[in-house]
Parts: sequence; C-alpha cells; structure tokens
Amino acid sequence: MGGTSPEEIARQHAEAVELVSCASGTAAMPCMPRIDRGEIPLEKKRWPTCIGARSAAASEEEKTNCEDGSGEEKKTADPAAAAEALSSEATAGRGFDDDEEGGTRCISSRGCVDVGPLAALVLEGYDDPAPNRSEPDDDDDDDTSTAASCASSAVSGASQGTNATTTTKNKSKKKKKATTLYDRLLSLPVASETNLWDDANAARNNVHVTRPSHDAWGIKKIALIFCDDFLRDVYEMPWYHSHAEMREAVRPILDCLGVTRERVVRLLLASLPPGVTIPVHHDTGEWVRRTHRVHVPVIVNRPDLVLFRCGPTEDDMGRVDCAPGHVFEMNNQAKHAVSNCSDEHRVHLILDYVDEDDDDEASSSFSSRRRRIRLEKGERLLQTRRSIDRARDAGSRPCPSYMILGAQKAGTTSLYDYLTQHPLVVRARRRETHCLDWRWDASLESADDRRDHCLRFFHARELHTYPSCLTGESTPSYLLDSRRVIPRLREVFSHPIRFLVMMRDPVKRANSHYAMVTSLDGNPEQTKTRGTEWLSKSFEEVVADDLRNMAEDGLIPYWDLESSTVDADAFDRFSGTKEEDEAWDRYLSRRAPLNTGSHCPVSRGMYELQLRPWLRSFPPERFLLLRMEDMSSSSSSSGGGVQRTADLAFRHLGLPPYEVRDGAPKNARTYEPMDDGVRDVLRRFYEPHNRRLAAMAAETFGTEGRGDGSWWEDGEKSPWPLTADAQEGHFAVEKCRLHVAL
Repeated sequence: MGGTSPEEIARQHAEAVELVSCASGTAAMPCMPRIDRGEIPLEKKRWPTCIGARSAAASEEEKTNCEDGSGEEKKTADPAAAAEALSSEATAGRGFDDDEEGGTRCISSRGCVDVGPLAALVLEGYDDPAPNRSEPDDDDDDDTSTAASCASSAVSGASQGTNATTTTKNKSKKKKKATTLYDRLLSLPVASETNLWDDANAARNNVHVTRPSHDAWGIKKIALIFCDDFLRDVYEMPWYHSHAEMREAVRPILDCLGVTRERVVRLLLASLPPGVTIPVHHDTGEWVRRTHRVHVPVIVNRPDLVLFRCGPTEDDMGRVDCAPGHVFEMNNQAKHAVSNCSDEHRVHLILDYVDEDDDDEASSSFSSRRRRIRLEKGERLLQTRRSIDRARDAGSRPCPSYMILGAQKAGTTSLYDYLTQHPLVVRARRRETHCLDWRWDASLESADDRRDHCLRFFHARELHTYPSCLTGESTPSYLLDSRRVIPRLREVFSHPIRFLVMMRDPVKRANSHYAMVTSLDGNPEQTKTRGTEWLSKSFEEVVADDLRNMAEDGLIPYWDLESSTVDADAFDRFSGTKEEDEAWDRYLSRRAPLNTGSHCPVSRGMYELQLRPWLRSFPPERFLLLRMEDMSSSSSSSGGGVQRTADLAFRHLGLPPYEVRDGAPKNARTYEPMDDGVRDVLRRFYEPHNRRLAAMAAETFGTEGRGDGSWWEDGEKSPWPLTADAQEGHFAVEKCRLHVAL
C-alpha cells in the first residue's frame, strides 16, 4: 500500500464518503447479508482473487509492480486485466460459488459475540492521536534497513558491481539512528499502564512491534500475538500470556471460531483514526495462503460511517457489516479496503489462525517445527519485511551460512540466484568471493585479521542482529582447489557451514569451460581472470594437454594415451589408494595456478576425486550433492526441476519452503558443438569416474542421502551413462584417439 499515492488514497476516501452518505440523494451502500459459509478453505487463497489461476510468475510480476514494504498490495493498476481474470479459465480452482455476487464470495460471517469486556480493556486511550510519524520510529527504520535492505537495494547493488560500500554505510547510519529512537521510546514516561495503546507503555510492559504502512497512517495497535512471514516463530506478548483478563475477553471469539489458542499466529487490535482510508489492496506474503484472516469490530460507535469492502476485484467489492461483535472471516487474497468516514476512532480485532494440521505439513517440508515463544515484557524484536528476531539472539548465526563449492560451469550461478530469491537469503557483496583462494590475504598477521578480511565480502555486520536471515557465496573453484581452501576455511570459519556441490555431465562441462575461457565477451576483469593460455588452442588440444599433465604426475596410470582407453583392472587397483591421493596433491600443486582460469579442463570433471578431501574434512551431513541436469523443467513432474532442486537446497539450509519466481538459467552461453572424436574419448575417460562418484554417494549418503538419491541409487548407476553405441563398444579405437601429438 505504500505504493498508493496520497492523491489516490484521497480519491478513494472521497469515494467512500459518498458511498456511506445520502448527501447526493442516493441511498448509502448497503451491507452484504451475513451468511455463515463456515471456514473459508485455504485452497481458495492459493492466488490473489484478481488474478485467479494465473502462473506464479504473473503473480510475482504483479506483486513486484504493486507491493510495498508492509507486505500488502495496492490497487490493481489495470482494471481490464482484473476483469479478464474473472473469466471461467481464470477463476478455475478458486472455489467460489459462481451464483453468488461480488464480495459475498470472499466473506463468511462466522458468528456474533459479546465484545463488551474486550472493549472495556482497550477503551482507555483508543481515540488519542497517534504520535507524530514524520520520522520513522525505531523499528520502522529497522524494518526497512539492515537485513531487509541488504536483501534489496544494498545487496543487489553489490551483486551488480555498484557502490555497495556507500549504501551499507548509509544503512549503518540509519541503524545507529534507529537505536537512538528506540532508546528514546523506552525513556518516555508512561502516564498510565492501563493505556495499552501507548507505544512507550508497550515498549516497556509489553513488546513493541511495527506495521510500517499502518504506523505511517496513524493506525495504533495493541499486539497480543505476532509471527514472522513464514510462520516459523509465533510470539505471545506479555499482555496476552500474562494477562488473564485479556485472554478471557478474547476467548468468546476463539470459541465462536472453534479455534484453540495454539492455532492463533497473529492477534492484535487496530485503532483506525477518523478520516483515514486504507486503500484497495490484497495481502501478500507466505503467511497469507496458510492462515485464516478474521476481523471482529470491537469499538465502532458509528458503523454506518465505516466502509469495509471486500471482493474478488476492485470493481466487485461488497460492504461488510461492521457492527461490534460481528465475527467475520475474509479472504485477504481478495481486494479489500476500509475507510473511517466518522469523526471517531474505530477499533477492530484482527486475528490469523492456521489449520489444525498446518505444523505437521510445514515440518514435513522444513527442517524444524514451529516455535511458540512467550516474550518477556520490555523485550525488543528486530523486524525485517519477512523476519522477526529477538534482540537477545543477536550473533547466534555466524556468517556465512553456506558455500556453493562448484563445480565450475555446472549451474552454480543459477543455483545461487535461485537461493537468493528466498526472502530470508541475503546476497553476499560478491557472488564469487574467492576470499579463500586468490583473494586470500597472506600478509595479514593473525587469524582474526584474516577472518575479518573474509567477512568483508559479506554483509556480516548488518546480519548480526538478524539470525533468521542467512547469507553465503558461490566460488566454483573451491571444489578443485581443496588443498589451499580447506585449511583456510577451517581457520577463519570454524562454524558448521553448509556446502552445496553442483555437478554436470563432465564432458559437457569441459566444453563449456573451454568456451567460457576463450570467449572475448565480458568486462576487463572477467577476461583477465580467464587467462589467455587457451586462446590459440583448440578444445582437442587443451584436453590432450590436461591428460598428458595428469599422466606425468602419476594420476591416471590406468589411461593409455595412445589408444585413449581405460584399463578397468588398473583403475580399480589404483582407485582410493594413498598413491592416488599423493598424485592428486602433486597434480594440484603443479597444475592449478591462481592467476588464470585456463587450467584443468578434464580433472574438474573428476568429481569423486575432488569431493574426497572435502568429505574427509567435514561431516557428510553438511553436504548436498546436486546435478545440473535435474534443474531442467522436464526433469520433474511436479513444479519443475528448478523448484525441486531449490526445495532440496532450502531444506538443506534449514529454510522454509519458497516458490522460485524466476527459474530461467543464469550465465548460459552458446558455443560450437564438440568434435565427435573428442566427445567419445572423454566419455570413455569419465565413465569409471562417474561410476565411482555414484558408489561414493551411495556409501556416504545412502539411497536416501543428501539430495536426490535417484541419480546414484545403489551406487551401480552412472550419473551420466554412456550412449548405447559407446557401451557396446561400437566406436573404433582410431576414432576415439585424440589426434594431437602427445
């Protein structure tokens, strides 16, 4: 709603005044009849009603254009599009009764209760003017700075190469100002501890929370229960859990709904000032689709001058009866608006509750169950747009939380992008930090100094007080360069970082690597780091060079350079031996420089060998193994391969489920097709390595292992099997040889 202009809000308020008055000689807009439709099924809330069953991408585009920091959406910009969405195709699956009109589809009158005791508890101060909001208060500033801004302006700027340092400094200044404002709120005198609308009283004797747009409009609140956007943590405030009179006053409403206290995730009272309109919008956020939204008018002295409207589109909203005690559930994915056209404040109770089995369903797709936390009076909550953290938990999540180790040209850029679309994942200042390889500063004298150097590549200071949010990086050279990276990682980041490893058909990976390094596209920094060593060589030549280097270093005694064939018995004898480990270390020390990317085109596809030192150094539960091929849209029957891969990654990182909005491949390029002869040689070379990878994965992780175990099954299946012709040996040895002098 922050996106709705003051002029538009004024227009909507003037329209509301017309609708509730008879000044023009027409009758006031009538209320819809109270009809108890029972509980509104959550399946009706899968999509905003104005867009019906349109794709998630279309939904996100509308949210991007219309959404503000309050998690609520302004009016639809295109009424024609909204009307079109009401067609039979758009409304399919919404669960509305087509024979009912407008807003009646979106409202269920659940009953009527006596709200007199509740009104008595909140009467004092309900009509006092709200404090001046010309400056953002403490948590308003917190809500839109630090982690929230890192995830948007500051971080996106950093990832695009803009001046993120300046942005972060500005946010740090805001944070300092926010702390001062919060302290000022605590220092204000509390005139009456029974005035529950007083912010100073709430900060000292309850817990102060923010609702940015509502706060800006002077809508006061009494928070009793509150939760984060993903319903991970539900906070019961002292004025609820330690206030028997309040619980007793609310109990008739819960009884009317047939809801237990444990199912309520948000419970607050809002005092709407006279002359204020909340413009047309629908609510957004992950919580919306999983909760039932209930309103109960508590103090409404002139119901005839309060216009509460709701409907599937802006043009199809009906008026809801706002007489005190009317318990009505609304589909808050529908368009709705409220205007107080009277000269007195209006108080509503707003309640959100979940289905009885919601926690079980959530925990089946998420690594932990919902927590219900009773806060102490005076506690401070730090809010971002999608998260809430207790101030006392600051620093409980070390930085960074995850690393995508590789492999290069195996979809790591795409995976990082999908991860950072999650609202709780903040981008690093650079996607590829390289802080543990070629940006490592060996001149620094202490481990603390080296740690501080590495943390400069993340928004560590900003995220310190927001442990619900996490950050990480993607440096695909780490997987190969384990001999340098692992000791440094252990020194500077001793906490349990989670690792993700993307792999790809090693033959195609090698060709993509060559195409990237020899491409002349890119900025000067990119072309410099790629190196120039391969610019005058063909793909066949660089493959031959790497095979020769490995042979010279004693790494592939089973490979015959002349015939381009594998001695299977020799491979089995050499595999996993001390001699192989020593040869691998020797090869890396000689052939993996830091000043160029033009090296190791073949060995980067020997995934088991690269993973071996990592799995020896860290517990296997920290690793998630993924294949790039599984991200193709056709690789999964439900939700597409991108979403399935993202779901595995989110779960691995302890994140709640989230729908990836943009599943397009990132950093993709086109390149010349591979020569058949080179392809066949590489297939033969990689086949035993691929089988060894599957066997290692099955042994280390089991068939239910870390990730989608289907590609390794019982360890007998190659992740990238040979073609039928190659398996049957139909390729002549001469065709499979590399025609390069070795």
